[in-house]
Amino acid sequence: MKQWIKAAGLGLMIVTSSMYAQAAEAAQKVGYVATGQAMQQLAQRYNVAEKLRKEFKDRIDELRGIESRMKTKVDKMKRDGELMSASDRTKLQREMAALESDYKLKAKALQEDQRRRGAEEEQKLVKKIRTAIQEVSKREGYDLVVDANAVLYANPKDDLSSKVISAVK
Repeated sequence: MKQWIKAAGLGLMIVTSSMYAQAAEAAQKVGYVATGQAMQQLAQRYNVAEKLRKEFKDRIDELRGIESRMKTKVDKMKRDGELMSASDRTKLQREMAALESDYKLKAKALQEDQRRRGAEEEQKLVKKIRTAIQEVSKREGYDLVVDANAVLYANPKDDLSSKVISAVK
């Protein structure tokens, strides 16, 4: 009988301690951050779009120059095509084809470079935001911080977005 009471008491103690452990886990402080909104505001603050525009300005101007030369040649072909000799028409068509090929090649390279540089700038912002989230979480005593898109409902006082944005250096 004594062993049965000891076993029952031990079982009760284990159940009680697991309930306390679950209650302690439930008491964790959880916050959320609207990372998309933070990225957008920080991109504007750091003028990322303007920075990239300036970086690729010369190449964009070069493409516009090729476009205008192509348009000039197309207009000439429309205007004078029937009056040109066969060799002049062929020469003009070859020039147009060369310009078009050059344009496509340079436009594709520009798009790839712009995409790559845009991704690099985005990664810099993501790194800054993550660092700020960690700093704010530790300072405010949060155990867990999630993205606002993953949250169906949360108390607005647990929104750390504005604090994170202001903490980004």
